[in-house]
Amino acid sequence: MSTISKILLEKAREYIDNNVVIEDFVIGIGLTAVKLSDGRAGVAFTNKQDTLGKCEEFYRCMGLDGDLESKAEVGMTALELLEMGLFSGDPLLRSVAYATLNAVFNFNSDRFVRGDVMEHLQVNESDIVGMVGEIEPLANAWKDKVWDLLIFDRNRRRDNIFPDWAIVDLLPKCTVVVITGSAIVNGTIDWVLKYVRTNRTAIVGPSTPLIEGVFPVEILAGVYIKDPEILFDLVSKGAGTKKIIRSGAAEKVNIIQKSAGEHFYQV
Repeated sequence: MSTISKILLEKAREYIDNNVVIEDFVIGIGLTAVKLSDGRAGVAFTNKQDTLGKCEEFYRCMGLDGDLESKAEVGMTALELLEMGLFSGDPLLRSVAYATLNAVFNFNSDRFVRGDVMEHLQVNESDIVGMVGEIEPLANAWKDKVWDLLIFDRNRRRDNIFPDWAIVDLLPKCTVVVITGSAIVNGTIDWVLKYVRTNRTAIVGPSTPLIEGVFPVEILAGVYIKDPEILFDLVSKGAGTKKIIRSGAAEKVNIIQKSAGEHFYQV
């Protein structure tokens, strides 16, 4: 059975060839950014939570002389990086690969619906909202408008956040589900989607691949990169999602999939 990563790679092949190479990349504190040789750029969550915390973790020893080599190189083809990184167990290499994937899908902004996901995913007082990965702006906006808000996170910071293993029993009860795009980068998205029992589902955040027909959800809410130069400058200085949007380097956009759950990859 194909995984979502495999489906995404096949989709990416439709929009690039071996002439498209990695022009540059930067791994920031919160985001990783990639620029392609044809001008497209993309970002993804930097998965530092799963690293070992070593200062040169993205470099590996090569040869008898002990020289260090980056796990991804400027000048390699985008396809080569995707084929290597989308399925890697290395958290930082996956971050670079998914930023590359999002660069591939950063085209034709007219196909997107502008605005925040809250404008397109409505909730009411009878809803039980499941949030996979804490998304603070959504949690703060919805907590007093719904019957219950269940937040699941691998890195719990408060006692009212459930560990991710609670998804198995609690997520199927939710009438609205919002999943952070970082679940795609860290490889848990296939597992999470198995426990979704509602079409009112969105994948949210800058890591979200903006491509139709892959995810069985109603809304894909990500970012469209408008200015790669500003993006790279900000990410290299530790900026996060809020800053790259406010600077004009990126804007919030959505893909609304009216037939969510039909004719899509089935988990």
